[in-house]
Amino acid sequence: MNVEIVTTGTELLLGEIVDTNAATIARRLREIGVNLYYKTTVGDNRARLAEVLRLGLQRSDAIIVTGGLGPTVDDITREAVADATGRPLELRTDLVERLQALFAGWGRPLTPNNLRQAYLPAGAIVMPNPIGTAVGFIVEHDVGGRTCAILCMPGVPREMERMLADHVLPYLRQRQGESGIIVTRTLHVAGVGESLIDDRIAPFMTGSNPTVGLAAHLGRVDVRIAARAPTPEAAAALIAPVEAAIRERLGRWIYGADDETLAGVVAGLLRRRRATIALLETNTAGHIATMLRETAADLVVMALAGSDPAGLLGLETPLAAEEADACRAAHLLRERGNADYALVLLATQGPNQGFWAADRGHTWLALATPDGVRSERFGVGGSDEFSSRWLAVYGLNYLRLQLL
Repeated sequence: MNVEIVTTGTELLLGEIVDTNAATIARRLREIGVNLYYKTTVGDNRARLAEVLRLGLQRSDAIIVTGGLGPTVDDITREAVADATGRPLELRTDLVERLQALFAGWGRPLTPNNLRQAYLPAGAIVMPNPIGTAVGFIVEHDVGGRTCAILCMPGVPREMERMLADHVLPYLRQRQGESGIIVTRTLHVAGVGESLIDDRIAPFMTGSNPTVGLAAHLGRVDVRIAARAPTPEAAAALIAPVEAAIRERLGRWIYGADDETLAGVVAGLLRRRRATIALLETNTAGHIATMLRETAADLVVMALAGSDPAGLLGLETPLAAEEADACRAAHLLRERGNADYALVLLATQGPNQGFWAADRGHTWLALATPDGVRSERFGVGGSDEFSSRWLAVYGLNYLRLQLL
Protein backbone atom coordinates (compact mmCIF):
# COMPACT_ATOMS: atom_id res chain seq x y z
CA MET A 1 0.00 0.00 0.00
CA ASN A 2 1.32 3.44 -1.00
CA VAL A 3 0.41 6.31 1.30
CA GLU A 4 1.16 10.01 1.41
CA ILE A 5 0.85 12.62 4.15
CA VAL A 6 -0.64 16.09 3.74
CA THR A 7 -0.30 18.52 6.65
CA THR A 8 -2.27 21.75 6.49
CA GLY A 9 -1.80 25.15 8.07
CA THR A 10 -0.25 28.43 7.01
CA GLU A 11 1.57 28.50 10.36
CA LEU A 12 3.56 25.46 9.19
CA LEU A 13 4.57 27.14 5.93
CA LEU A 14 5.66 30.29 7.78
CA GLY A 15 7.77 28.29 10.22
CA GLU A 16 5.80 29.52 13.22
CA ILE A 17 5.42 25.94 14.48
CA VAL A 18 7.33 22.74 13.71
CA ASP A 19 5.44 19.98 11.88
CA THR A 20 5.77 17.14 14.39
CA ASN A 21 2.63 15.41 13.12
CA ALA A 22 4.19 14.28 9.84
CA ALA A 23 7.19 12.76 11.62
CA THR A 24 4.95 10.92 14.09
CA ILE A 25 2.73 9.53 11.33
CA ALA A 26 5.74 8.49 9.23
CA ARG A 27 7.22 6.49 12.11
CA ARG A 28 3.94 4.73 12.80
CA LEU A 29 3.43 3.90 9.10
CA ARG A 30 6.87 2.34 8.99
CA GLU A 31 5.93 0.09 11.91
CA ILE A 32 3.04 -1.43 9.96
CA GLY A 33 4.94 -1.79 6.68
CA VAL A 34 3.20 0.94 4.70
CA ASN A 35 5.10 2.64 1.88
CA LEU A 36 5.32 6.41 2.40
CA TYR A 37 6.36 8.18 -0.80
CA TYR A 38 5.25 11.80 -0.39
CA LYS A 39 4.83 14.41 2.34
CA THR A 40 3.24 17.74 1.45
CA THR A 41 2.47 20.87 3.49
CA VAL A 42 -0.30 23.17 2.27
CA GLY A 43 -1.42 26.51 3.66
CA ASP A 44 -5.01 27.32 4.62
CA ASN A 45 -6.17 27.65 1.04
CA ARG A 46 -9.12 25.59 -0.16
CA ALA A 47 -8.21 25.54 -3.86
CA ARG A 48 -4.56 24.61 -3.30
CA LEU A 49 -5.43 21.86 -0.83
CA ALA A 50 -8.01 20.41 -3.24
CA GLU A 51 -5.37 20.45 -5.99
CA VAL A 52 -2.91 18.53 -3.79
CA LEU A 53 -5.61 15.99 -2.90
CA ARG A 54 -6.53 15.44 -6.56
CA LEU A 55 -2.88 14.68 -7.32
CA GLY A 56 -2.72 12.30 -4.36
CA LEU A 57 -5.82 10.45 -5.52
CA GLN A 58 -4.03 9.63 -8.78
CA ARG A 59 -0.80 8.29 -7.27
CA SER A 60 -1.56 6.84 -3.82
CA ASP A 61 -3.80 4.28 -2.16
CA ALA A 62 -4.42 6.49 0.87
CA ILE A 63 -3.87 10.14 1.79
CA ILE A 64 -3.53 11.05 5.47
CA VAL A 65 -4.46 14.67 6.18
CA THR A 66 -3.96 16.55 9.44
CA GLY A 67 -5.35 19.95 10.36
CA GLY A 68 -8.13 22.20 9.17
CA LEU A 69 -11.06 20.48 10.93
CA GLY A 70 -11.86 23.16 13.50
CA PRO A 71 -14.70 25.71 13.61
CA THR A 72 -12.95 28.76 12.13
CA VAL A 73 -13.07 30.22 8.64
CA ASP A 74 -9.55 29.03 7.80
CA ASP A 75 -10.41 25.40 8.66
CA ILE A 76 -11.03 24.31 5.07
CA THR A 77 -10.12 20.62 4.96
CA ARG A 78 -13.74 19.40 4.80
CA GLU A 79 -14.51 21.69 1.88
CA ALA A 80 -11.28 20.81 0.04
CA VAL A 81 -11.95 17.06 0.35
CA ALA A 82 -15.47 17.61 -0.95
CA ASP A 83 -14.09 19.59 -3.90
CA ALA A 84 -11.42 17.01 -4.73
CA THR A 85 -13.88 14.10 -4.68
CA GLY A 86 -16.87 15.88 -6.24
CA ARG A 87 -19.13 15.36 -3.22
CA PRO A 88 -21.45 17.79 -1.45
CA LEU A 89 -21.04 18.60 2.22
CA GLU A 90 -23.81 17.16 4.41
CA LEU A 91 -24.92 18.24 7.87
CA ARG A 92 -24.71 15.20 10.16
CA THR A 93 -27.39 15.34 12.82
CA ASP A 94 -25.49 12.87 15.01
CA LEU A 95 -22.55 15.25 15.07
CA VAL A 96 -24.80 18.21 15.85
CA GLU A 97 -26.21 16.31 18.82
CA ARG A 98 -22.69 15.46 19.98
CA LEU A 99 -21.61 19.10 19.87
CA GLN A 100 -24.76 20.20 21.71
CA ALA A 101 -24.07 17.69 24.46
CA LEU A 102 -20.43 18.72 24.77
CA PHE A 103 -21.13 22.43 25.04
CA ALA A 104 -24.02 21.86 27.44
CA GLY A 105 -21.70 19.85 29.67
CA TRP A 106 -19.21 22.71 29.65
CA GLY A 107 -21.94 25.24 30.40
CA ARG A 108 -21.12 27.19 27.26
CA PRO A 109 -23.35 28.25 24.33
CA LEU A 110 -22.93 26.40 21.03
CA THR A 111 -22.08 29.22 18.63
CA PRO A 112 -23.05 28.82 14.95
CA ASN A 113 -19.45 28.58 13.76
CA ASN A 114 -18.97 25.38 15.79
CA LEU A 115 -21.61 23.71 13.62
CA ARG A 116 -19.06 23.76 10.78
CA GLN A 117 -17.59 20.68 12.49
CA ALA A 118 -20.85 18.78 11.87
CA TYR A 119 -20.54 19.03 8.09
CA LEU A 120 -18.76 16.18 6.27
CA PRO A 121 -18.41 15.14 2.63
CA ALA A 122 -21.27 12.86 1.58
CA GLY A 123 -20.65 9.22 2.47
CA ALA A 124 -17.78 9.97 4.86
CA ILE A 125 -16.99 7.48 7.63
CA VAL A 126 -16.66 9.18 11.03
CA MET A 127 -13.57 8.67 13.18
CA PRO A 128 -14.60 9.62 16.75
CA ASN A 129 -12.55 12.11 18.73
CA PRO A 130 -13.00 11.48 22.48
CA ILE A 131 -10.60 14.31 23.46
CA GLY A 132 -11.66 17.13 21.14
CA THR A 133 -14.61 18.71 19.37
CA ALA A 134 -13.58 17.99 15.76
CA VAL A 135 -14.17 14.42 14.58
CA GLY A 136 -12.05 12.86 11.90
CA PHE A 137 -13.41 11.18 8.80
CA ILE A 138 -12.57 8.82 5.95
CA VAL A 139 -13.69 9.28 2.37
CA GLU A 140 -13.27 6.25 0.11
CA HIS A 141 -13.16 7.46 -3.49
CA ASP A 142 -13.16 5.44 -6.70
CA VAL A 143 -10.40 6.43 -9.14
CA GLY A 144 -10.69 4.45 -12.35
CA GLY A 145 -11.81 1.28 -10.59
CA ARG A 146 -9.25 1.70 -7.79
CA THR A 147 -10.23 2.87 -4.31
CA CYS A 148 -8.21 5.64 -2.71
CA ALA A 149 -9.01 6.68 0.85
CA ILE A 150 -8.60 10.18 2.29
CA LEU A 151 -8.24 10.00 6.08
CA CYS A 152 -8.58 13.34 7.82
CA MET A 153 -7.50 13.98 11.42
CA PRO A 154 -7.29 17.09 13.62
CA GLY A 155 -4.01 18.97 13.70
CA VAL A 156 -3.73 19.11 17.50
CA PRO A 157 -0.94 16.56 18.13
CA ARG A 158 -2.52 14.73 21.08
CA GLU A 159 -5.84 14.43 19.25
CA MET A 160 -4.09 13.32 16.07
CA GLU A 161 -2.01 10.69 17.88
CA ARG A 162 -5.09 9.22 19.59
CA MET A 163 -7.04 9.03 16.33
CA LEU A 164 -4.04 7.63 14.47
CA ALA A 165 -3.71 4.76 16.94
CA ASP A 166 -7.44 4.07 17.40
CA HIS A 167 -8.68 4.36 13.81
CA VAL A 168 -6.19 5.24 11.05
CA LEU A 169 -3.61 2.51 11.64
CA PRO A 170 -6.22 -0.25 12.09
CA TYR A 171 -7.94 0.90 8.90
CA LEU A 172 -4.68 0.83 6.94
CA ARG A 173 -3.73 -2.58 8.34
CA GLN A 174 -7.06 -3.98 7.17
CA ARG A 175 -6.64 -2.41 3.71
CA GLN A 176 -3.10 -3.66 3.15
CA GLY A 177 -3.63 -7.19 4.41
CA GLU A 178 -0.56 -9.26 5.23
CA SER A 179 2.10 -7.29 3.38
CA GLY A 180 4.30 -7.24 6.49
CA ILE A 181 6.15 -4.64 8.49
CA ILE A 182 9.23 -2.49 7.94
CA VAL A 183 12.15 -2.76 10.37
CA THR A 184 15.14 -0.42 10.31
CA ARG A 185 18.66 -0.69 11.68
CA THR A 186 20.83 2.44 11.76
CA LEU A 187 24.61 2.29 12.02
CA HIS A 188 26.39 5.46 13.21
CA VAL A 189 29.71 6.39 11.60
CA ALA A 190 32.28 9.06 12.51
CA GLY A 191 35.73 10.02 11.32
CA VAL A 192 35.03 9.60 7.62
CA GLY A 193 33.01 11.49 5.02
CA GLU A 194 29.77 10.51 3.33
CA SER A 195 31.35 10.12 -0.10
CA LEU A 196 33.93 7.59 1.10
CA ILE A 197 31.25 5.61 2.93
CA ASP A 198 29.18 5.59 -0.27
CA ASP A 199 32.18 4.28 -2.19
CA ARG A 200 32.79 1.49 0.32
CA ILE A 201 29.20 0.23 0.57
CA ALA A 202 27.82 1.15 -2.88
CA PRO A 203 27.02 -2.49 -3.82
CA PHE A 204 24.52 -2.69 -0.95
CA MET A 205 22.74 0.57 -1.84
CA THR A 206 21.05 -0.77 -4.96
CA GLY A 207 19.10 -3.58 -3.28
CA SER A 208 15.33 -3.53 -2.92
CA ASN A 209 14.92 -5.52 0.31
CA PRO A 210 16.78 -4.58 2.43
CA THR A 211 17.38 -1.05 1.23
CA VAL A 212 20.44 0.92 2.37
CA GLY A 213 20.68 4.71 2.53
CA LEU A 214 22.90 7.43 4.01
CA ALA A 215 22.04 10.50 6.09
CA ALA A 216 24.79 13.01 6.84
CA HIS A 217 24.88 14.93 10.13
CA LEU A 218 27.40 17.33 11.62
CA GLY A 219 30.60 15.30 11.93
CA ARG A 220 28.95 11.92 11.49
CA VAL A 221 26.92 9.83 9.03
CA ASP A 222 24.06 7.37 9.56
CA VAL A 223 23.79 4.22 7.46
CA ARG A 224 20.15 3.10 7.47
CA ILE A 225 19.23 -0.50 6.60
CA ALA A 226 15.49 -1.15 6.14
CA ALA A 227 13.78 -4.47 5.45
CA ARG A 228 10.18 -5.52 4.87
CA ALA A 229 8.99 -8.92 6.10
CA PRO A 230 5.93 -10.58 7.66
CA THR A 231 7.43 -10.45 11.18
CA PRO A 232 10.12 -8.44 13.01
CA GLU A 233 12.21 -11.59 13.29
CA ALA A 234 12.09 -12.21 9.55
CA ALA A 235 13.02 -8.60 8.84
CA ALA A 236 15.94 -8.81 11.27
CA ALA A 237 17.14 -11.93 9.47
CA LEU A 238 17.21 -10.00 6.18
CA ILE A 239 19.10 -7.11 7.77
CA ALA A 240 21.72 -9.20 9.61
CA PRO A 241 23.95 -10.28 6.66
CA VAL A 242 23.86 -6.81 5.11
CA GLU A 243 24.80 -5.23 8.42
CA ALA A 244 27.65 -7.70 8.87
CA ALA A 245 29.02 -6.94 5.41
CA ILE A 246 28.79 -3.17 5.96
CA ARG A 247 30.52 -3.48 9.34
CA GLU A 248 33.32 -5.42 7.68
CA ARG A 249 33.82 -2.67 5.10
CA LEU A 250 33.58 0.29 7.50
CA GLY A 251 35.29 -1.26 10.51
CA ARG A 252 36.07 1.01 13.45
CA TRP A 253 34.49 4.00 11.73
CA ILE A 254 31.20 2.57 13.04
CA TYR A 255 30.83 3.66 16.65
CA GLY A 256 27.31 2.46 17.42
CA ALA A 257 23.82 1.59 16.23
CA ASP A 258 20.22 2.79 16.67
CA ASP A 259 19.90 4.70 19.98
CA GLU A 260 23.60 4.61 20.86
CA THR A 261 25.37 7.99 20.95
CA LEU A 262 29.04 8.76 20.47
CA ALA A 263 29.29 10.21 23.97
CA GLY A 264 27.53 7.18 25.42
CA VAL A 265 29.94 4.81 23.67
CA VAL A 266 32.97 6.77 24.93
CA ALA A 267 31.52 6.81 28.44
CA GLY A 268 31.10 3.04 28.24
CA LEU A 269 34.74 2.58 27.25
CA LEU A 270 35.86 4.75 30.18
CA ARG A 271 33.62 2.91 32.62
CA ARG A 272 34.96 -0.47 31.57
CA ARG A 273 38.44 0.82 32.46
CA ARG A 274 37.14 2.50 35.64
CA ALA A 275 38.83 5.57 34.22
CA THR A 276 38.26 9.32 34.50
CA ILE A 277 38.87 12.06 31.94
CA ALA A 278 40.03 15.69 32.04
CA LEU A 279 39.41 18.01 29.09
CA LEU A 280 40.88 21.22 27.70
CA GLU A 281 39.09 22.68 24.65
CA THR A 282 40.35 25.90 23.09
CA ASN A 283 37.99 26.23 20.13
CA THR A 284 35.03 23.87 20.70
CA ALA A 285 33.22 25.94 23.36
CA GLY A 286 33.27 23.03 25.80
CA HIS A 287 31.05 20.89 23.55
CA ILE A 288 32.98 17.68 24.28
CA ALA A 289 32.57 18.17 28.03
CA THR A 290 28.88 18.93 27.55
CA MET A 291 28.29 15.77 25.51
CA LEU A 292 30.15 13.55 27.98
CA ARG A 293 28.48 15.06 31.02
CA GLU A 294 25.05 14.26 29.58
CA THR A 295 25.83 10.55 29.96
CA ALA A 296 28.71 10.31 32.42
CA ALA A 297 29.11 13.47 34.50
CA ASP A 298 30.96 11.55 37.23
CA LEU A 299 33.76 10.60 34.83
CA VAL A 300 34.64 14.18 33.84
CA VAL A 301 36.89 15.36 36.70
CA MET A 302 38.06 18.59 35.05
CA ALA A 303 36.77 20.53 32.05
CA LEU A 304 38.48 23.69 30.86
CA ALA A 305 37.36 25.71 27.83
CA GLY A 306 38.62 28.99 26.42
CA SER A 307 40.98 30.68 24.01
CA ASP A 308 43.83 31.04 26.57
CA PRO A 309 44.99 27.49 27.35
CA ALA A 310 48.08 28.68 29.23
CA GLY A 311 45.98 30.83 31.51
CA LEU A 312 43.54 27.98 32.11
CA LEU A 313 46.43 25.78 33.21
CA GLY A 314 48.07 28.54 35.25
CA LEU A 315 51.14 28.83 33.03
CA GLU A 316 53.07 32.07 32.53
CA THR A 317 54.23 31.33 28.98
CA PRO A 318 51.66 30.97 26.16
CA LEU A 319 50.85 27.68 24.46
CA ALA A 320 50.92 27.60 20.65
CA ALA A 321 48.87 25.29 18.47
CA GLU A 322 51.84 22.96 17.99
CA GLU A 323 52.37 19.30 18.80
CA ALA A 324 54.89 19.84 21.61
CA ASP A 325 52.66 22.35 23.41
CA ALA A 326 49.57 20.18 22.99
CA CYS A 327 51.39 17.16 24.46
CA ARG A 328 52.76 19.27 27.31
CA ALA A 329 49.30 20.62 28.07
CA ALA A 330 47.79 17.12 28.08
CA HIS A 331 50.47 15.87 30.49
CA LEU A 332 49.90 18.83 32.85
CA LEU A 333 46.12 18.52 32.62
CA ARG A 334 46.23 14.86 33.57
CA GLU A 335 48.35 15.70 36.62
CA ARG A 336 46.27 18.73 37.68
CA GLY A 337 43.00 16.84 37.33
CA ASN A 338 44.34 13.63 38.85
CA ALA A 339 42.67 11.90 35.90
CA ASP A 340 43.39 8.65 34.12
CA TYR A 341 43.13 10.34 30.71
CA ALA A 342 43.42 13.97 29.59
CA LEU A 343 42.35 15.20 26.16
CA VAL A 344 43.53 18.56 24.80
CA LEU A 345 42.39 20.36 21.65
CA LEU A 346 44.85 23.18 20.90
CA ALA A 347 43.85 25.14 17.80
CA THR A 348 44.84 28.10 15.69
CA GLN A 349 42.18 30.75 16.13
CA GLY A 350 42.56 33.31 13.39
CA PRO A 351 39.50 35.53 12.93
CA ASN A 352 38.75 34.14 9.45
CA GLN A 353 39.76 30.52 10.00
CA GLY A 354 37.35 27.61 9.99
CA PHE A 355 35.99 24.62 8.14
CA TRP A 356 34.81 26.59 5.10
CA ALA A 357 37.49 29.31 5.11
CA ALA A 358 40.33 29.66 2.61
CA ASP A 359 42.75 29.46 5.56
CA ARG A 360 41.31 26.54 7.49
CA GLY A 361 43.94 26.59 10.23
CA HIS A 362 44.63 23.45 12.25
CA THR A 363 44.03 21.76 15.60
CA TRP A 364 46.39 19.53 17.56
CA LEU A 365 44.72 16.79 19.57
CA ALA A 366 46.75 15.27 22.38
CA LEU A 367 45.69 12.50 24.73
CA ALA A 368 47.64 11.80 27.91
CA THR A 369 47.20 8.19 29.05
CA PRO A 370 48.71 6.01 31.76
CA ASP A 371 51.18 4.85 29.09
CA GLY A 372 52.22 8.25 27.71
CA VAL A 373 50.93 10.96 25.39
CA ARG A 374 49.58 10.43 21.87
CA SER A 375 48.87 13.22 19.39
CA GLU A 376 47.34 13.95 15.99
CA ARG A 377 47.08 17.03 13.79
CA PHE A 378 43.77 17.87 12.11
CA GLY A 379 43.62 20.45 9.34
CA VAL A 380 40.80 22.62 10.69
CA GLY A 381 41.00 25.36 13.30
CA GLY A 382 38.94 28.43 14.03
CA SER A 383 36.12 28.82 16.50
CA ASP A 384 32.98 29.56 14.46
CA GLU A 385 29.89 27.60 15.45
CA PHE A 386 30.07 25.06 12.62
CA SER A 387 33.79 24.35 13.05
CA SER A 388 33.60 24.12 16.84
CA ARG A 389 30.78 21.60 16.80
CA TRP A 390 32.34 19.60 13.96
CA LEU A 391 35.68 19.48 15.80
CA ALA A 392 33.96 18.46 19.03
CA VAL A 393 32.57 15.37 17.32
CA TYR A 394 35.95 14.69 15.72
CA GLY A 395 37.73 15.07 19.06
CA LEU A 396 35.28 12.79 20.87
CA ASN A 397 35.68 10.19 18.14
CA TYR A 398 39.48 10.53 18.39
CA LEU A 399 39.16 9.73 22.10
CA ARG A 400 36.99 6.68 21.26
CA LEU A 401 39.53 5.33 18.79
CA GLN A 402 42.40 5.78 21.23
CA LEU A 403 40.48 4.03 23.99
CA LEU A 404 39.87 1.13 21.62
